[in-house]
Amino acid sequence: MADRDVIEALIATYRELNRRFRPILVAMNAGVGSIDDPTTPLGILYRLRNRELNASQAIKEMLRRGERTILDDEGEPLLTLQQAVSGLTATVLLSQFGTAREATLAMVRDLPDEVWQEEFETPRGRMTLRAYLETLVARDREAIRALEERLGQLASRS
Repeated sequence: MADRDVIEALIATYRELNRRFRPILVAMNAGVGSIDDPTTPLGILYRLRNRELNASQAIKEMLRRGERTILDDEGEPLLTLQQAVSGLTATVLLSQFGTAREATLAMVRDLPDEVWQEEFETPRGRMTLRAYLETLVARDREAIRALEERLGQLASRS
């Protein structure tokens, strides 16, 4: 069965984003910046969403042992028309992140231990599935720290 600590950490990110940050971001509305600036709240969420969309696709490819199309999980994702035209507000980005995270969890939560310990070519290099998922958790934490810092700076200006 899947490593519970990693699963719980992946879930915790989405919970924290929704409980702590969604209300603040919605209240700020237009004050969240631009997706083009990676230091603004919207830019941070945009990159977080992109990474999760790419990681979810990469994990699917790893588990199917198919052709690798996701070589960099930090790059721009291939988006469906619906994802592209739905508007890039903080709420939309959080929702798209959550959908992609749930897809990731659905693929990995019931895998046997052997698969969790198997090495794959990942967008972060050759490593076990567990190690790759741990990179997602670590990068989630970096994004949350960046949001905390940025939102704190914006609040102190008000």
